[in-house]
Amino acid sequence: MSFRNAIVVLVFVTCAVGLSAQVRFRIAAGLSTDWITNNNPATYRMVAEDNASDDKPAGGSLDGMQMGWGLHGYADIDKQKYFRIPFGVDYWMYDGTQSIQSYLSGVQVRHEVNIVSTKVGFEWSFAEFPLAYARAYLGGEIRPTFIGANNVHSRLWEYGNSEIRTDTTTDVSLKEACTRVGGMVRLGIEGELYYPVFINTSVAWGVMNLIGRDTRPTWEGGRGELLTVSKLNEAGESYVEHLNFTFMIQVRL
Repeated sequence: MSFRNAIVVLVFVTCAVGLSAQVRFRIAAGLSTDWITNNNPATYRMVAEDNASDDKPAGGSLDGMQMGWGLHGYADIDKQKYFRIPFGVDYWMYDGTQSIQSYLSGVQVRHEVNIVSTKVGFEWSFAEFPLAYARAYLGGEIRPTFIGANNVHSRLWEYGNSEIRTDTTTDVSLKEACTRVGGMVRLGIEGELYYPVFINTSVAWGVMNLIGRDTRPTWEGGRGELLTVSKLNEAGESYVEHLNFTFMIQVRL
């Protein structure tokens, strides 16, 4: 599924839901961070200091929380607002840096991948709280995701007489952009701040590349791992499990 097709699906679902007279919409925007949670090569160092040989696969240095932003919509499909269809898009800016220095030289490598993840799903409000008209909800999402090119920015410098004598930079992109389809389960809570403004915060876990993985090793023409910097000596693409946290301002239309 291409990124363009994913957008078409989201628009179609939104229009189809809008045909019902009882549907009420909400829009939310704000922080959306992402975090790779499994032992995926994307979290490994790009160059292992204990073994920098050419025959060892490079990682991605994408460990820890990655910043991002989200724009989400919700369509209530019953009058009691127990069930709704979520849809929207998240933009994650994956960024990892590694530096190695010695007395004579130093190198710094920065790895950047921009990810646009769309979503459509189903949510159920299973509990209500009297304070701030809060509701807890549980849901599942289908996520067509566009992974941008894996961009690598490197800087190499050499020392001479206690000063930097040479300083060169290089920008390369060793892996092309691609599209994958994944899924997430989400648990969240929303509460009224000042009607019609609400706070909506949630946490979700899922797999980024359930559909569309290239399982061929790179020596057989495969792309390699989804979020590492190089195709050299990589086996087939492994699953990328990730954790998404959102904190958004939501407006009921």
